[in-house]
Amino acid sequence: MGDFTGSSTINPAVQAVILVVVAIAVLTDVRRRKIYNVLTFPAMALGLTLNTVADGASGLLFAVAGLLLGGALFILPVAAMGRGASDLKLLAAVGALGGPIFVLWCALFTTIAGGIFAVGVLLARRRLLSVTASIVLDLSVGHAPKATSKISLPYTVPITAGAIAALVLRS
Repeated sequence: MGDFTGSSTINPAVQAVILVVVAIAVLTDVRRRKIYNVLTFPAMALGLTLNTVADGASGLLFAVAGLLLGGALFILPVAAMGRGASDLKLLAAVGALGGPIFVLWCALFTTIAGGIFAVGVLLARRRLLSVTASIVLDLSVGHAPKATSKISLPYTVPITAGAIAALVLRS
């Protein structure tokens, strides 16, 4: 399935599972603003199982490392925002399936896509200038920027874009 160097490709069946998992997550997040545990936990288990069956103990280590890294990458944003950990669990599931190098690339591309998505939403709602001014004001007085706009984004959209970009560009 993979190794820790990032030089291997992800099995096409695992790629398909990743795409199905993130697609279902987008549908439920956009429609109901939820990513269900009934999706993320089985996806984590499937990642652990598929990688273990394919590569034995090293496959299990690979999947566990991806799962833990995927979760760790979102722990600070989840803690800072004081919200549910659905996005964290989704990225952990993607990490269990694709491994640690894949989930790093996925998170990098997710961050880029998330920034673009956020700017697009703020532009569409004509709030870009006011939100940017608020961030600049917070930073100028030495405070961490506060989320005061009351705009929430279905972050599965950037996660899905990040996963697709990582699959296309890194596999």
